[in-house]
Amino acid sequence: MTRWVIAAGIAAGIAGHSAAWAQNATSVGSTPPAAAVGLVDSTGKVAARPFNDTIMLVTVGGGVVAPALIRPIYDPDRHMASGLATWHSGGTVLFTSSDCTAGAHVYSLPHAGVRAAAQVQTTSGIILHVGAIGPATTVAIRSILYDTGCAPVTVRQSGLFPVVTTVNLTTAYPPPLSFQ
Repeated sequence: MTRWVIAAGIAAGIAGHSAAWAQNATSVGSTPPAAAVGLVDSTGKVAARPFNDTIMLVTVGGGVVAPALIRPIYDPDRHMASGLATWHSGGTVLFTSSDCTAGAHVYSLPHAGVRAAAQVQTTSGIILHVGAIGPATTVAIRSILYDTGCAPVTVRQSGLFPVVTTVNLTTAYPPPLSFQ
């Protein structure tokens, strides 16, 4: 009987304090508290929230959140600038057209629950290509966009996701970027 009374007392104490320990499900997706860490662009606008040290989650519109990569900024002597970053490029986007203009597709990222995305440097800035959510497909690819430009190819590639939207990260959230 004593064990039951102690167990009931502990359970009641935990139940009485669970609201303080649990996250409120209605707060998911709402505006973060003022003390939350965010990646801020050179204009003072919040650009993204961190997923890890180099992957940021950018809201690109319509409730779509996509991963975007950042990298440190270096001075002329190749020393890392304190507290500053810029958007990273170096990804690839695969196209069904022969000139990198139509039928864009991207590969998935190795992080559970994170959309497929790729960032490519263009003359107008670093463009984030955001993939669809769902199963991967196999597509006949006729060109690939690299940081160095468009290259024609002919290949059938599996594991791809169609691009649903793009955003010019350089113009939407101009560097330098910093955590605040």
